[in-house]
Amino acid sequence: MRWNSIRTKLILFMLIATIVPTVATMVVSYSYTTDSLKRRAIEENRQLMFQGKTNLGNLLDNLNRTSLAVYTDHEFFRQLELGYDDYTAEANTYVSLQNIATAMGDIWQVYLYRIKQQRATLVIQSLPRRMHDVALDENVQRYAQDGISMQPTHLSGTYGFNASPYYFPSIQVFTLHRPIYRMPSSERLGYLSIDVKLEALSRIADQLYVRDKEQFYLVDDEGAIFYSGDREAIGRPFQETGHDLAPFLASPSGSIEADGSLFVHERVETPLINMTLIKIIPKHVLLEEANRAAVVNMLLIALSLVIIIIATIIVSFRITRPIRQLVRYISQVQTGNLNVDIQPASNDEIGVVSKRFRNMMDRLNNLIVREYQLEIANKTNQLKALQAQINPHFMNNALQSIGTLALQHKAPQIYKLVTALARMMRYSMYTDESTVTLREEIDHAKAYLQLQAQRFENAFDARFDLDPATLDLSVPKMTLQPLIENYFKHGLEQERSGGWLRIASRIITRPADGEEAGMIEITVEDNGRGMPLQRRIELNERLEEVHPERLGIRTSHDLWRGAAADETSSGIGLVNVLTRLQLFSNGQAKLRIGAVDPHGTRITILIKGELDSNGSVNH
Repeated sequence: MRWNSIRTKLILFMLIATIVPTVATMVVSYSYTTDSLKRRAIEENRQLMFQGKTNLGNLLDNLNRTSLAVYTDHEFFRQLELGYDDYTAEANTYVSLQNIATAMGDIWQVYLYRIKQQRATLVIQSLPRRMHDVALDENVQRYAQDGISMQPTHLSGTYGFNASPYYFPSIQVFTLHRPIYRMPSSERLGYLSIDVKLEALSRIADQLYVRDKEQFYLVDDEGAIFYSGDREAIGRPFQETGHDLAPFLASPSGSIEADGSLFVHERVETPLINMTLIKIIPKHVLLEEANRAAVVNMLLIALSLVIIIIATIIVSFRITRPIRQLVRYISQVQTGNLNVDIQPASNDEIGVVSKRFRNMMDRLNNLIVREYQLEIANKTNQLKALQAQINPHFMNNALQSIGTLALQHKAPQIYKLVTALARMMRYSMYTDESTVTLREEIDHAKAYLQLQAQRFENAFDARFDLDPATLDLSVPKMTLQPLIENYFKHGLEQERSGGWLRIASRIITRPADGEEAGMIEITVEDNGRGMPLQRRIELNERLEEVHPERLGIRTSHDLWRGAAADETSSGIGLVNVLTRLQLFSNGQAKLRIGAVDPHGTRITILIKGELDSNGSVNH
């Protein structure tokens, strides 16, 4: 199936006309659906994250109020402030810590250190433990040295206590560390640390995301991860997840699209700590519903396309079958079978064309018989004209005799003119060779210009700008003279001095539009009257239509009649010159007419030449 056939074009057009709107509709629908789902997901997740923010804020507020019991329990604070160190004070301390430990169901253990007594008390799951004359736990000292703080999620420790007879495994907890001050001074009386089980955060966070599809992080301003759906990420820096925390700290809430995911974040600010809830929804999860719809649509479209393609091919074959049959008839005519039996295959417009073509071939067969007769008569007349020509040797000898006589009478100018005329006649009358070199054409042109210079009393100046590498180019005989004659018939102004005619040749190395590297350019230009723009356009259009493959049976007669018509027109054989050039060069020749600024005419010939290794034309 050729790409330039009507059948192929029809199939492609019908497929494009059906496929493009269908695919465009699917793309627009998918785009609208994805945008709608994205907006809805952002809004729903913002509301969900706001609810999570509220729940987390309540949890941290409860933890803060629970830790403030050391101040609201006046008896406990009085004993701590006065430094009582007896059995009653120890019992009250245990009761107060037990109340703190049971105030929230997720508290794992409570640690109290009294600075003055250097005594530590630990209540873990309602079991008290005490140590005397011990230093403050290093972990508490590190986190509480600047005031109240939250320690990120970690495995619970013993705060320096020895192993308990009761087994309490280490679990993941986050810890509130609070210094206890002698109010209203800044003197520290002790330290309170409360370990809260991670389940307190997981109950809130697990309602905010879908495990195995989405990701969730609870991060403080330092980048520490308090909670995550990825258990291995808990307690590690947020940067290790491959994300940057800075964009989420820039605004209290919002959404960000990056790295093929949607990030929804909400900031929580409490007296204890500032945290950010970050939810990551991959695009493929976000658009899962849209993708399923797209797959269904694609399956339906694929089924539709199969039906459309089959129907298109059937319709196109039925429409183009008569055209292809007509093309076969034309191909047979082109091979020379002018008596082909043309049978119209349909009654539509194509059938009408077939009938008209059959009628045309009938008339053409009748005309060809008469045309052959005219061609034979034309050849006979040409033969008779050749037989009636004067012997070229006789003419050459006669001109030499006249030249000798001119020298004897001391008229060298006449001798030069007679010699030039003899060269021209010898060049034109010897018909053994139909092609010559550009050098021989230039010599003939110089002889012709020498005679014209005498005729017009040197009213013009002949200039030659020839590339020696082009002089061995083979061209049809009598190529340049018809172009030069244009100047003397239509361009030369005898009343104005300073006229010139220039003949140039070059090998094109930097091709412009319509040119190829290695082509030979031959230019004949003058500064005469020039040619009107409209006439120049018409001639160029006529020259563009000249192609050797368009010359059929009537070639000889057409060239004869066309040459005669050109001789009486302002073209002066331009069509004939171009036709011979194209026949000589297998169609690789061009001729165009241009203008010379400010006035004048430029005729340019472009012809393909074979170059040798030195860049010269092969003869």
